[in-house]
Amino acid sequence: MGLLDQEGVFFTYLHMLGAPFGEPPRYTFDERIAALGHEDVIGIGFDADEFDQLLATRSADELQGVLDEHDVTIGELQILYGWHFGGDYGRMAREREDHVYDLAVRFGIPRVKTVIMTPTEMPPRDLLVERFAGICDRAAEHGLEIAFETQSVNPGFDYNDTVDMIVAAGRPNGGMVVDGWHFFRDPDAWAALEKIPVEYVMGLELRDGPAEPAVSRMDDALNRNLLPGEGDFDLVRLVNALDAKGADVRISVEVMSEELRELSAAENVRRTLAAVNVFKEAARS
Repeated sequence: MGLLDQEGVFFTYLHMLGAPFGEPPRYTFDERIAALGHEDVIGIGFDADEFDQLLATRSADELQGVLDEHDVTIGELQILYGWHFGGDYGRMAREREDHVYDLAVRFGIPRVKTVIMTPTEMPPRDLLVERFAGICDRAAEHGLEIAFETQSVNPGFDYNDTVDMIVAAGRPNGGMVVDGWHFFRDPDAWAALEKIPVEYVMGLELRDGPAEPAVSRMDDALNRNLLPGEGDFDLVRLVNALDAKGADVRISVEVMSEELRELSAAENVRRTLAAVNVFKEAARS
């Protein structure tokens, strides 16, 4: 079965904030979960920091009860960062890592997302590979996967670097998520996708955009994404390329848009599902 034949859409955490990145979510937890309790939603992502805030006033059982009431499953927890450092910052990142794994286990979340935010000081390649392998091995002790998402807002660690690191680490629970915006803002992403073995492709996040950012790459990444099929990215080619590799991954959405975040949570879900369905139908023709 090809990617376009899959039923349902996975909603990432950043898609369902109702607020700009870095600000508190406008949608409450309960609003989001109720809106996502739709038969065409196959799961959602969530955030470790927001879990901590919620757990300060509500029990894990209460939060799980809300998820169960609407038959919503959290399939991904974000986000690990800073693990590529040594020294004091590396030790702080390790403490956070342990906490994120504990949350994932508590809520039955199978996957943890990670990034390297650039610009940043990078260790030598062999040490970087060793540290990525380390987070994968520690995650595996909890039965968790590690999904790395390349960031293309600033240069410094692109899709080629990502593929080289993941393949060199060679961990069965460590791989790459292909994000539409970051992929099409990286001029070498196609070559990287061609060389990565399919077993290291863990996910596809659909988001569209203009051929060139109107203001800046940062503004474009955080505020001006478009729903799939409504921009200039050749997402059909990307889906077909993943199909040709034999990738068996879920279709996710991560559209960070001023327009979408002004909608109610329920309308955001409705508009997104409708756009994905139109995109899939057009891609099949």
